[in-house]
Amino acid sequence: MLLVDENGRGERRHRFERDIPSLERTLSRAFVARYGLDVGAEVTAETIGFAWEHWERVVAMENPSGYLYRVGQSAARRHVRWARRRVDLPIEPRWDDAPAMQGDVFDALARLKPDHRVAVLLVHGYSFTYREVAALLGVSEAAVTNYVHRGLARLRSILEKNA
Repeated sequence: MLLVDENGRGERRHRFERDIPSLERTLSRAFVARYGLDVGAEVTAETIGFAWEHWERVVAMENPSGYLYRVGQSAARRHVRWARRRVDLPIEPRWDDAPAMQGDVFDALARLKPDHRVAVLLVHGYSFTYREVAALLGVSEAAVTNYVHRGLARLRSILEKNA
């Protein structure tokens, strides 16, 4: 049952609760891949808070996930402003469809450039399409193809050296 108060917040809350789980899941995967587990989780939480505050504007956008990704990147700057941090990826899967990976792969992924790491994980780890990744990152599909290609080449190089 949906309770609507005098300001219509009940309907807003219902739409937010219906739509946000898939957005949150997508954003969380991208932020954790880009910034590591701790910062990624913080940035996701801040971004979802922003989405709630500005939901009417966000939901009306053509690409809400891309917009919220940019909001999260701005929030991440506060967390990583002057620090060169090691990216700690989650060892335990956070989602049912999370890819199974060994420790060496995590270390190798952490050594990739952030855009390459995000593209490789989303495309090959979570089966996002190149178009979905391009929309999220706000780049062309050709750029995503480039990120994935270069990221996989670098991964192979790192893993072959460690073998």
